[in-house]
Amino acid sequence: MSLENYNFDGFIINLYVDEQGDWLAHFQEMSNISAFGDNPQEALEELKIAWELVKDDYRMKNREIPVASNRQKILN
Repeated sequence: MSLENYNFDGFIINLYVDEQGDWLAHFQEMSNISAFGDNPQEALEELKIAWELVKDDYRMKNREIPVASNRQKILN
């Protein structure tokens, strides 16, 4: 499995299996953005959808989309 097919804008992704055998993927820097799946690939696909929805919400509210801390150093 490769993360090359996913654009998480530089955010670090944590991926692990819980006690029930479900996979959880979430942003390390923003743990409130998370997704579940039956396998790692599905959890990442769901996280990709969640991230796009979060970015759409920021755009609709004319708010600045969060930038990963490692990218902030580059941008500044």
